Amino acid sequence: MAAPPMEQRELELVEKVDFRILNVANNEAKLQDLLSKFLVPLLLKGASDHASVRAKVATVAQRLKLFIKPPGIVLPVAALVDQFKATDSPVVRHLDMVFIQHSIGRLPVADRQALLPALFRGISKANSSTPALFDIVLQTLVVLKVPSRGSQEDEAFAEAVGLADPADAAYVAERFGKVFLLSRGAASAPQLASPADVAFFGIDQEDSWLRAGTNLAETRIRVAQFLSSSAFSHNDETETARFLPALFAAVHTDSRVSSLGEDLLKRTRVSLESTSLVEQLYAAHAVLPPAYRIRILGLLSRSALSTSYTDDVLKVVQRNMEFSDSTMAGAESTSGSRSRGLEMAKLYKALFEYINWIARIGPKQAKDGQFVIGRTLIEYLQKYIADSGWPVPTSTGFDSETLRAKAYETIGMLAKGAKMTMTERLGLASYFFRSLTEDPTTEAVVNIDGALSSLSSVFTGADITDVENDLRALLLKYIHLSDGNESDSHIRRSGRHAAAKWANNCLRFSDPIGRWIDVLAAAGRRGERSDVVEEGHKGLDPWTYYSNNVDNLVLPEWAKLVQTFFKQAIGTTTFGEMDVDGVSVFVNFPGEILDAFALAVNYCKLILLLTALTDFKVEPGWEQQVETLVQSDKVSRDAIRSYLASTTEIQISLQNLLNAAFEGMLLKDKPALAETCGRCFVDLASLAPLNALSPLSGRATELLPLATSNKKEIRKLAAAATGILGAHPDNAVSSVSKLKADLVAAANSWKKAIGSELNATEGAFVALAHLLSRIVFYNTGDAERQELVDDAATLFPTFKEISEASASFRDAIFDSLSQLWTAGIQCLPGEDDKSRTTLAFVDLLSMHAKKGNERAIAALGRLALAVGADSDKETSADDKGKEKDAKDTSDITAVILIKLYDLYEIKQAEVHFAIGGAITAAVACWDADVVELSLDVPSLPSDSGKATFRIPKRSHRLSATLDKILTDGKTTKPALLKATGIWLFTLIQHGAHLPEIQTRLRACQVAFMRLLSARDELVQETASRGLALVYEKGDASLKGDLVRDLVASFTGNSTQLKVDEDTELFDAGALPTDGGNSVTSYRDIVNLANEVGDQTLVYKFMSLAANAATWSTRSAFGRFGLSNILSSEGAAVDPKLYPKLFRYRFDPNPNVQRSMSDIWKAMVKDSNAVIEEHFSAIMEDLLKSILGKEWRVREASAAAVADLVQGRPFTQYEQYYRDIWAKALKVLDDVKGSVREAALRLCITLSNTLVRQLEEGDSGGGKSGPSKSATAMMNEALPFLLSDKGIESGVEDVKVFSTVTVLKIAKHGGTALRPYIAGMVPHLLGLLSTIEPQAFNYYYMRSGDDDREKLDKMRSAMVSQSPISEAIENSLGSVDADVLKDLASGLETAIKSAVGMPTKIGCGRVLQTLATRHALDFAPYAPRFLQLLQKQLLDRNDEVSQSYAKTAAYVLRPAPDAAREKFAIHLVDLYFAAEDESRRQKVADAVLAIAKISPDHFGALEARLLPFAYLAQHDADDYVHKAAEEVWSKHAGSSLSVARYVPEIVGLVKRALDTAQWALKHAGARTDAAAVASVLASDVTGQINVGSLKQLWPLYQNSLALKTFDGKEKLLEVLPDVVSKAPALWQNDAQIANAIRKIVTVEAKRNNDTYRMHAFRCLWRVAAVREDEAAATLWDDLVTIVTPHLEALKEWDEAKTDRLSVDSNGPKDGAAAAKEKLVRQTAENALEAVARGYFRPALQKDPRAVLAAVWKVLAPFLQDNNSFLLVRRTKWYKAGGDLVEAASTATPASEDNGDELALNYLASFDFDTPEAGTEEQRSSRAKALKALVKASKKGALGTISGETADKIKAAVDGALATERSLDVQKLLREAVAEEKKWSG
Repeated sequence: MAAPPMEQRELELVEKVDFRILNVANNEAKLQDLLSKFLVPLLLKGASDHASVRAKVATVAQRLKLFIKPPGIVLPVAALVDQFKATDSPVVRHLDMVFIQHSIGRLPVADRQALLPALFRGISKANSSTPALFDIVLQTLVVLKVPSRGSQEDEAFAEAVGLADPADAAYVAERFGKVFLLSRGAASAPQLASPADVAFFGIDQEDSWLRAGTNLAETRIRVAQFLSSSAFSHNDETETARFLPALFAAVHTDSRVSSLGEDLLKRTRVSLESTSLVEQLYAAHAVLPPAYRIRILGLLSRSALSTSYTDDVLKVVQRNMEFSDSTMAGAESTSGSRSRGLEMAKLYKALFEYINWIARIGPKQAKDGQFVIGRTLIEYLQKYIADSGWPVPTSTGFDSETLRAKAYETIGMLAKGAKMTMTERLGLASYFFRSLTEDPTTEAVVNIDGALSSLSSVFTGADITDVENDLRALLLKYIHLSDGNESDSHIRRSGRHAAAKWANNCLRFSDPIGRWIDVLAAAGRRGERSDVVEEGHKGLDPWTYYSNNVDNLVLPEWAKLVQTFFKQAIGTTTFGEMDVDGVSVFVNFPGEILDAFALAVNYCKLILLLTALTDFKVEPGWEQQVETLVQSDKVSRDAIRSYLASTTEIQISLQNLLNAAFEGMLLKDKPALAETCGRCFVDLASLAPLNALSPLSGRATELLPLATSNKKEIRKLAAAATGILGAHPDNAVSSVSKLKADLVAAANSWKKAIGSELNATEGAFVALAHLLSRIVFYNTGDAERQELVDDAATLFPTFKEISEASASFRDAIFDSLSQLWTAGIQCLPGEDDKSRTTLAFVDLLSMHAKKGNERAIAALGRLALAVGADSDKETSADDKGKEKDAKDTSDITAVILIKLYDLYEIKQAEVHFAIGGAITAAVACWDADVVELSLDVPSLPSDSGKATFRIPKRSHRLSATLDKILTDGKTTKPALLKATGIWLFTLIQHGAHLPEIQTRLRACQVAFMRLLSARDELVQETASRGLALVYEKGDASLKGDLVRDLVASFTGNSTQLKVDEDTELFDAGALPTDGGNSVTSYRDIVNLANEVGDQTLVYKFMSLAANAATWSTRSAFGRFGLSNILSSEGAAVDPKLYPKLFRYRFDPNPNVQRSMSDIWKAMVKDSNAVIEEHFSAIMEDLLKSILGKEWRVREASAAAVADLVQGRPFTQYEQYYRDIWAKALKVLDDVKGSVREAALRLCITLSNTLVRQLEEGDSGGGKSGPSKSATAMMNEALPFLLSDKGIESGVEDVKVFSTVTVLKIAKHGGTALRPYIAGMVPHLLGLLSTIEPQAFNYYYMRSGDDDREKLDKMRSAMVSQSPISEAIENSLGSVDADVLKDLASGLETAIKSAVGMPTKIGCGRVLQTLATRHALDFAPYAPRFLQLLQKQLLDRNDEVSQSYAKTAAYVLRPAPDAAREKFAIHLVDLYFAAEDESRRQKVADAVLAIAKISPDHFGALEARLLPFAYLAQHDADDYVHKAAEEVWSKHAGSSLSVARYVPEIVGLVKRALDTAQWALKHAGARTDAAAVASVLASDVTGQINVGSLKQLWPLYQNSLALKTFDGKEKLLEVLPDVVSKAPALWQNDAQIANAIRKIVTVEAKRNNDTYRMHAFRCLWRVAAVREDEAAATLWDDLVTIVTPHLEALKEWDEAKTDRLSVDSNGPKDGAAAAKEKLVRQTAENALEAVARGYFRPALQKDPRAVLAAVWKVLAPFLQDNNSFLLVRRTKWYKAGGDLVEAASTATPASEDNGDELALNYLASFDFDTPEAGTEEQRSSRAKALKALVKASKKGALGTISGETADKIKAAVDGALATERSLDVQKLLREAVAEEKKWSG
């Protein structure tokens, strides 16, 4: 049946093509041409619908595989690829792929590169053929050239390579990533890639291309390079797609791959918050080994999104934990356990870091805030710790300790956010506490402590009701536990700090147990750490507990504190050594804890006082303030008394606290504790109601030992307590009388007592006084009690006895009498005449008062209170003076007051306060607060309603005293002025409520106002305090007048200064004169003016005094709360006040500053509104005063301007901006240091404001650039800063600050910098040198070359790290084409004019930056700068030269080809023109820099630079050699490259040989010799490129003709190879052959001793390989040349023997030894030359003749056992053996007798001493004996007799018998075997 027409036609077409193929099958060219046209259509028929056609195509294709095997046939791969991608037929695809695979490796590089676009386009549409296609991609990738990053080619690379479609790029990146996971190991080896990926790449197939050779390794590198290109930078999708491949590359073990991967990861822009990327990372983590997981965990630790994948997080933790457990379990049985252990440590570290990240971020990402996986993660970590031992670890080591610490830390972080119950959290806290105290790991302590702190924050403010008791028990346990606990040896450290901190954080401040824990911590233990004590105090202080916010302060109930501390056992406290019952106050204070008793008592007291003083505001120092209030404020004391008497419960608790304090006071063996408790007892008892004191009143006698203690403070407290308790109304009169008697008995021995006994009497007297006075104060009305007081005068020493007593006893008596006189007891022991006795006491007290004794002063006042009286009428000040003059002693009060007034000259200010108190007590008596405050017991009312001891005020005395003080306040005497000010203040302070003082408050105000202008600071302070006090006590009218007076004085321009002749205007010494005196008063000024004759001096000095007074007045305003005065009348304020008041807020004086700020706040309700309204006035005033005469004003103005401009819109102060900068920098050079500091702060403010504006512009995304305000500010500031007033200023501080500011502007300026970059960059470059420390120059001038080189490297490194360099880089970031126009010329000038090394290096860095970051814009200027760099390369400083060399390499990149070529030519010319090695080194640096930095461009210049590098690497200078060698190895590296560049190398060598520089000549010679050697070795097939040799030979010949130089022997080494390997060069050229013979003979005859032995070696090697007839006589020439040098060794030895015989003890001559060595080596080489340089054809023709000839020449020397013994061993054994061995292989045998010759050779091998020599020498001798046996056997030596044969055998046997080396024995046995064959 006929075939269908279509099938028939298709068959015919296929057959036609088949026929044509068969016709040309034997012609490769025609076959290739045919297939290029018809192969693709032929294969397309494989998709035919007809089976016969498909079968025919398959048959033809199968046959075709045989025809295309020749390597010259290359199929149309591109067309096959297009068809492969276009067709859907599996048959066609299979056939296409078969033929593509055939020819892909045969395509030229360009054609293979051109295939990639076709391969890549549409590759993302994956199908079954994609794996095959990808295989072709990988094979083609090998020839892909990836463009340099940032180049124009790189930007268009994606389009050029066919990956313009992001989908294609993403797919390719994803597939490429799998390449890094493939491995080429055995089938059993684990694959990191999935089975699907393995199948995709076919790596499991034996014939896979990736399995062949190094294909897989090279492919990985190419893939990594390709991924780094811009082909995958389309968008975030492609960036994300190549992220994971980059990660796989970075982890790969091949460093070439990992470095590329690391670089790609550093440059990636991928966000780790991408959902797809996070999921990919988790998926990869699930299947990859630890090395990859470590890196993935590091990435996940930077992704907040990853923490929301809770299931994946748990899988990650579980996988790593379980994997680690299984790995560590089997580690001991494997050889790689150590490396796996390190890997596990890294994995755990990464895992813990990730869990830590989850702990910090996870709770925020968790749904509904429920961090549900936290508990599970904690369990995993606890299991890890437990597995390594808990609480004591079982494994040690740095890694394990670090990981353990990290695990603790992470648990703490997790616990903070994990979803857990409070019970679970408390259990975790217990876990941490035990770990803290028992875990011995030092490194873990900080982490455990941190974990506890983190966990405690969860309890803070939470509802812990359910676990509160358990928490208290836990903290009590660890506050009592210490590292010295004997009951538990596991305790390694104390947990007290953590327990105290938890108590502060977790328990309420009102919790008694929490405060108990703080008491224990604050009291400390022996050796307690300071942080424990500090934490305890922090918990006790409400200010620190509430973190400085006490608005919601809830104090502990002091009654509960007392109950908890002293009335019940706390927790599990055990008793120590103290035997106490269950109700003892010491129940909770056993052992060392007793030291905390005083602190507990005092704390309860303080909390009680805070509770009672409801209006008291807690602030820093509150404890001292409370104590002061209790001691000195009557209102506060009354409030506390009322509170304590308010309820029965309070009184009961107070009784408990008083009892505890009393018991503590009785602990005599602990003085510090007793003192604190005693003070607490006295403070509380003095305020307690009678009922509260009743239980203790009967125990007063127990205080007697304390009252007689040696410690003064305890005696004082005991005396006060004795008075309070002993005189209590509940005590019977008899018990009080007994107590009195005991005290009197203790005091009676005072006259004879000394030391401690005297101290006891002092205490007894004071206690007795307290007892008697309190009997009066209690005012019981009991006459029997009153009788106990009546004999007081008889109980105390008389005034005469007091005056004769010791100072301490006298002070005690003064205190005692003060107590009695205050109670109104007229105790005046002495004469019966009361008046005389009183006056005697007044004189006694006055005498001591004048010495500043405050006790005597106080006693004077109380004496006046007890015995004085009021005057009959009000006495004026004048009358008082007359009274004084009359010396009327009848008025005791007046006398005492006069005595007190006379004390004004005392200088101590505190004494004057005591005087003021005494005056007040004398005139106001019990109506004065100062007296009332001494009452420390409740006074029972008498029948009259008023206690009898309460002496009322003396009105007339009071008025007269006040008038006198006001009058004295007008004086000009400084001492009296100071005294009256303090007295007046004290009088008002303690008696302002009295009408006599109230009516005179306005006069007091005037007095204080007058005192404000005093120069004495203390007087000012007193006046200021007084004004505030007057204001506080006055009525509304008085307050208004005071405010108006103050404001007028403050805003006035001058201060009135009223003077008389004695007014002291200046301090002594302030204005010295020539005579050593000084101007102080107005009289001095007038006298000085008269002497000088210039009356204007009076006005000048008065002006100075007025200014001083003005300042003093104003400074006094800034003290002690005057803001309260001014603020009350702030409604009507003169606007002129605002500028001045604003400035004074920044006054240098802190008191002025603080007070003025208070005034401002009080007066100005809306500060911002006032400043806005008066901004211009304030600014103008400040700018005017900032350059004022007074430094205070300048400093304040600078600070005020800084504050004024902060936070304000620039438009508000734009008009002042330049003026502010100008004046700020001017003041920066002020003569006053503090002014300079203020100016610096102002400058910093201006700088920071500008920078902040610029930063805000940057933070906006960088699209809009800096704001208009920032630009305007910079337009004003930057030109100024760059001018001679800023960065070029001669003032160092100004210059430095301007520079710093410019650096900040450069960092944040952005595009706004562009107008200034051209001027700013050269400025900054110059600064690099000027700011360099001068120490560098100092050391540089005094250092050697090596040290200078180190200094230069250091200076260069400093330039790189300099902030100025950073600023320059930041500035250059904003450069564009327009900026470059101006910058280029400025930069060129800077480069030419630069002098300092840092500036030069900086210039180079600028050019590097421009050439890389702005390549397109910089390209037009590149040739210009390349030309400029030609000169800079030769800088004398090596660091600078190297820097410019690197710069040139960068500038080369954007330069046009012509400029590059020109630069390369210049470098070569520079090298040949160099007159010394220094310039050659610099050229080498430049070439090396290009090779390293711009390798692609080096490739373009390869034809010029690579041959040059080859020449330079043969330079004699080591530096040049190494640099050029690095270039050559990097870009060539093989002899094949030499063969490629022979013409260029020849040209360079010829040029070098033609120079006049010997160094270059020698380099050229060495280069030519090396090139010849490379050509000889370049072809592995053994075919030598004779053409190249012919080009090199003339130069080589000329090189050898040069005079001998160091290294010339290397030229000789090549010549034998030329003769042996390249016979085509010389065999047919007699001229070259003769030249070779001439060369070797001439070189051997040269006179250089060192060179000669190398020439001998070259001579025999050439002679050995020359087998032409022309060389037959060469051996004879050789013998003639070398024989004299054999003789020379003998002569040398003979001469040496003669020298030794003459002087055997002479010193060893080093030169002679070196000469001997050289002679010996020359002789060795000469002997070797004779033995090896024979004519080889002659040996083959007649071996005996050659052997005889050699022996004939060498016999005289070889038979010399002196000179040539060593020579025989080192050279002859080997050379002679080789000679005999070669003779044994010769065919003809000689018939001549050979016995003598054989024995001679045998003897020369030292057979008689077979054991002598090294093993190597003996081995050579054994080989020689074997060869001798063999040659003798074959007759090469002639006919050998049996006797001779026996001798040879005996020699071999003897050597074997004595030989100890197995290897040598083996050789000798072989000789024996050979001999046996012979004899057999």
